[in-house]
Amino acid sequence: MTGSVTIDLVAALRQFGADEAALRLLDVDEPGLLPYATLLTARDSGDEDLQALGGIYEWQGTPLVFLVAADRLGEDEAKLQRIRRVLAMRGDAPYLGVVGPGRLDIYHISLDDRRTVEARVDVGVAAGQEVATLAHLANARPGLPTGHRQWISQVVLKLLGDSIDTLKTTCGVDDDDAISLVGRALFTRFLGDRHLLGSLGVDILATACLFDDAASAAKTSQWLDVTFNGDFLPTSSGIWERLPLDAFKVLGDILRRAPGGQLRLGWEERWDNLDFAHIPVGVLSQAYEHYLHRHAPVPRDNQDERAASIKMRIATC
Repeated sequence: MTGSVTIDLVAALRQFGADEAALRLLDVDEPGLLPYATLLTARDSGDEDLQALGGIYEWQGTPLVFLVAADRLGEDEAKLQRIRRVLAMRGDAPYLGVVGPGRLDIYHISLDDRRTVEARVDVGVAAGQEVATLAHLANARPGLPTGHRQWISQVVLKLLGDSIDTLKTTCGVDDDDAISLVGRALFTRFLGDRHLLGSLGVDILATACLFDDAASAAKTSQWLDVTFNGDFLPTSSGIWERLPLDAFKVLGDILRRAPGGQLRLGWEERWDNLDFAHIPVGVLSQAYEHYLHRHAPVPRDNQDERAASIKMRIATC
């Protein structure tokens, strides 16, 4: 399998102007694959959708086109939509290419629910000039919606803000506690999606229940403090016993993920439509830092200190 995919992608891309040195093949063990470790982990763990993903074409050291082997994809339009969605959570490459002999179909990567025909990109390269395809994609960036590269950050920021605001306005939680509680739930969701909660004694399915009630939330919160060296998102004394039931619903929603990790084909900005196994750690810290600087009712120095603390904890994962 490895040999055939390697040969097919390399050979098929030459006519579209590919520089073989810029091609990262997921079936070839090399240091250049380090930025794509989450994809490799998902493929190795049996993710059927990502089995079709064969490589990445980079431009000036950054990903430009994720590459899917056409013979592994078949005519499964739903699979192509799910692959677009997963890759959009990375927030890096703008394009997905379906590669076959004499064929390179380009789609823009996005979290939307467009049909594949709507996501197809008209590259704009004249017949007979196919060798310029990849260079044209890199330089002209045809077919991309405005703000593409920031979209996943914007989605996380919106959900983060909505959850904090709901705790404050509907559940009567004070500002600092609301910020810390949502941060703890979000950090736990990140760890759960990446299968990093083993020492807490839960699997990925049980993660969804960790903030559903006072006892579970207090236990999880204590584990976070012990595991990550201190109270990095401080809460007031006795907070778990004082929270109303509606607050645990808000926190529990942050922990929910699509059943079996299978993303819906429809798109809504909901916690369960996200998969933090693929969302970069920097997206969490950036979204939280942005929220603190815009909304937190604490001095700027304290905001910076809290944001730096969150970044440090996330970076250890």
